[in-house]
Amino acid sequence: MTLLEIILIALVSLMAVIIAVGILSRKRFALRTARRLDTRYTALLREAESDNIRLRTLYDELKKSIAAPKSSATNSTSNVAQIIDIERLAAEQKKLEVQQAELTDRNRQLWDMSVSIEKERQHIQTLKNEIEAQHKEVTSSIRYAKLIQNAVLPSEEILKESFEDVFLFWRPRDIVSGDYYWMRRIGNTVIFTVADCTGHGVPGAFMSMLGVAFLNEICVNFTPDTSPAQILEDMRQKVITTLNQRANITEQKDGMDMALCILDLSTMKMQFSGANNGVYHVRGSQLTEYKAIKNPIGIHPKMKPFENTDIDVQHGDYIYMFSDGFADQFSDTGKKYTSKRMRELITDINTKTKSASEQAQLLNAALDEWKGNYHQMDDILIGGYRIK
Repeated sequence: MTLLEIILIALVSLMAVIIAVGILSRKRFALRTARRLDTRYTALLREAESDNIRLRTLYDELKKSIAAPKSSATNSTSNVAQIIDIERLAAEQKKLEVQQAELTDRNRQLWDMSVSIEKERQHIQTLKNEIEAQHKEVTSSIRYAKLIQNAVLPSEEILKESFEDVFLFWRPRDIVSGDYYWMRRIGNTVIFTVADCTGHGVPGAFMSMLGVAFLNEICVNFTPDTSPAQILEDMRQKVITTLNQRANITEQKDGMDMALCILDLSTMKMQFSGANNGVYHVRGSQLTEYKAIKNPIGIHPKMKPFENTDIDVQHGDYIYMFSDGFADQFSDTGKKYTSKRMRELITDINTKTKSASEQAQLLNAALDEWKGNYHQMDDILIGGYRIK
C-alpha cells in the first residue's frame, strides 16, 4: 500500500471522524438546544397553562360577572336612568302639583262664579216669570181696552147707513190705537171725522177716548149753523182745559190732528175743516186735495183759527180721511212713503175698483210691500167714504 493510499485513507478517516464529530457535535448541540428549548417551551407551556388557568379562572369569573356583575352594572345603569327619570318625574310632579293648585284655585273661583251665576239666573228667571205674568196681565187688560175702544166707535154697518160704501183701513201699531174715527148723523146731516192723537198705544188710546167724549158732548148742541171749524175750535178749548195746557215751550204738547166734515145729504153740500190733516176728494180718477190749517187740537205757540172749506159732492164720489201713519211709514231701504206716493196710490186704486173692501185690500197690500220687514212706526188709519 502506498503512502498516497495511506494518506488518502487517513484523510478519509479524518474526514469521516471530523464529519462524525461534527455530526455528533451538532446532534449534541441539537440535543442541548432541544433540551433548552424543551425546558423553555415547557416553562412557557407551564406559564401558558398557568396563564390559561388564570385566564380560565378570570373567564369563569367574567362569566359570573356577566351573569351577576353585568346584571349589577345594568341595574346600576338602570338605577342611574331611574334616578334621572325619578328626578324628571319629581320635577314634572312638582309642576303638576303647582298646576293642580292653580286649577284648584281656578275651579274654586269658577265654582263661586257658577254659584253666583246660578243665583243670578234664578233671580232673573223669577223676575222673568213675574214680568211675563205682569205682561200677560197688562196685555189682557189692553186687549180688553181695545174691546172698549172698538165699542165706543161706530161700526162700519152704522157708517154704511149714511154712505153708499165705506172702508176703514185701521192698523194700530200696538193693540190699542191713538188714531180713531167717529160719526154722528142728525137728520140728513152726517158729521164724520178721522183723528190722530199724540202718541200711540195706551197713551194715544186715552187721548182718543177723550176725543170721542168731547165730540159726543159738543154735538149734543149741534144746529144747522154749526160748522166744522167751530167744532174743531170747541175741541181745542176742551183739550187745553182738560189737560191744563199752558203756552210753555218745555211742556209736552198733547193733542190731536183731525179732519172733520159735515155732509148735508139733502143738498149734497159738504163743509170741511182740518187741524193739520186734510182730505182727498176723488171723482172718477181725479183727486183733489183740501189742506188743513197747520194747528193741532191743543195748545200751540201760534194758534190760528180753523177755516171752513165748501165742497160740492156727487153720487159715487169718494172722500178719504187719514192719519199720517201711512205716509210716514219707512221701507227696508230707509225711505218714507210720503204724501205724494199716497195721493198716487189713492188715485190708482180708484182707477182699479170702486169697491170699498177691495180698496182696503189694495191699501193693505201696498203697505206690506212697501214696509217689508221694517217695523210699523205709528198707528195707521185711512177712512174711505163713498157718497150715496
